[in-house]
Amino acid sequence: MFQGSLKKMLSEKQVLSPCVWDCYSMRAVELAGFECALLSGSAVSESLTGIPDLGLITVDELIFVAERIAHYSSIPLLVDFDEGYGDSPLNVARNVEKLLKAGVAGFTLDDGMGIRGYDRLAQSRNIDLVKRGIKVNPYEVYPVEHYIAKIKAALDVIQGTDCVLIARTEARPVHGLDNAIERCKRAQDIGAPMTLVNRFYNIDECRHAAKILDGWKMYPDVVVQPDGSPEVELKDIAALGFNYVTMHYLEKGAMYGMLDYGLKNFANQNTVYSELHDMGGLDQEIRRKAFRFGAAEMLTKEAEYYRFAQEHCK
Repeated sequence: MFQGSLKKMLSEKQVLSPCVWDCYSMRAVELAGFECALLSGSAVSESLTGIPDLGLITVDELIFVAERIAHYSSIPLLVDFDEGYGDSPLNVARNVEKLLKAGVAGFTLDDGMGIRGYDRLAQSRNIDLVKRGIKVNPYEVYPVEHYIAKIKAALDVIQGTDCVLIARTEARPVHGLDNAIERCKRAQDIGAPMTLVNRFYNIDECRHAAKILDGWKMYPDVVVQPDGSPEVELKDIAALGFNYVTMHYLEKGAMYGMLDYGLKNFANQNTVYSELHDMGGLDQEIRRKAFRFGAAEMLTKEAEYYRFAQEHCK
């Protein structure tokens, strides 16, 4: 379990954070050298249910996963906590208490109204559906007063801890960028240490937000433009106060590896290809650590317990 201070880390540098869904993906993040990770609601939904992220998983399912990763990992885990899995500030406060006990280092909390999920929002912009006359409503968001009440409830729960609340808004597709920035400003004014407008599309929008939001800011899921270049350069947004940046790559990497090995093994009707594959020339020490999780050390400790018991019971 992470023993340091996420707040200290964020105050010293920009933190790049891949999105994970289980201990195995977290292990890959650690071995790659990243210092932080975010539990993705989308990835958890796919891994637990096989269903796209339409906001169908429950708070207990999410916390079950978060607790296991947080207690396994040596780096901080933050959580995509959507609208807090409750309509009222009291619901949110209770759920944040559970999240805190699970050992997470931070979480997002937004103004969505419970009909949530990344894929739901993405499909509201699906041009093919629009052409077919199928309207998928984007997120609806709470009035700003309700949103701020929930942010305040969560802040009260984590007061005195190192846990970082990221005040997030889904208002942009509903009310526009300026409204979304204003919501984040109100959350910042009552003590939210970090804000997140979902989402920005270029450096000019980041500059616009930075004129109003002078505190820590999260840039959600840095991606690639159609011409193959990064959407933004991390050094450029770091200068604007975006000190926490997330990215998705593990889902594609995991599926590629599983399909590559699976298709070859199925065609060959054996495991020669996967067992002899050198994993693309990865460093031998990394390969060793990727598939050995300290079993020898744990079994040595277990043996010591048995030896102690034998001596004690003579």
